[in-house]
Amino acid sequence: MRARGDYRSGSVQALPPGYDSGMAEAGARAGARQQPRAGSREESNPLLYCALGLVVPGLGHIALGRRGTGGVFLVSIGLLFVFGIGMEGELFPFEAAAPLTLLAGVAEMGAGAFYVAARMLGLGAGNPEAPTYEYGYAFLIVAGLLNMLVVLDAWDIATGAKETAEDAAAAGEASSPAR
Repeated sequence: MRARGDYRSGSVQALPPGYDSGMAEAGARAGARQQPRAGSREESNPLLYCALGLVVPGLGHIALGRRGTGGVFLVSIGLLFVFGIGMEGELFPFEAAAPLTLLAGVAEMGAGAFYVAARMLGLGAGNPEAPTYEYGYAFLIVAGLLNMLVVLDAWDIATGAKETAEDAAAAGEASSPAR
C-alpha cells in the first residue's frame, strides 16, 4: 500500500489499493476552463457567433462546426415561431407604459430572422378571441427566449467554457494510461 502525505510534518495517510494519484490531477484539469486550441475557429471573436445566432437561430452553432446541433435549433425554434403565428398569437408592441408587454416584445424579438420576417409580412396581429391565442403568443415568446439560451450556449462553446466532444475525446486520450 502506498502512502500520501506531507513528509515534512511527518503525517502520512495510506492510500487504498489501485488509487492513481493522477486521478486527482485529472479531476482538477476537468474543472478548469477549457482554452481554445491554436488555429481553431474558437479563437475568433465569440461575439460574432452570438450575433450570427441572434440573426438566425442555430447559425452560431453551425459556424462553430456543430451543424447537427445548429440545424436542430433552427428547425425547433422556427417551428415554435411558425406554430405561434399559426395559432393566431400576437407579436407584442414595444410600449414603455406596459412593462410586461415590453418584456414580451423583447422576448419575441429574440427569434431573430423569424421575428423580422413576420413583422415585414404583417403577421402576428393576433386574435384575442381565437381559442388558441394564448398558446400562440406563448409559443412566440418561448421561441425567442429559447434562441437567447442557444446564443448563450454558442458563447460558451466559442470561449471554451463548454467542453466539446473533441475536447472530451482528447482529454480522455491524454489522461488514459499507456498500455
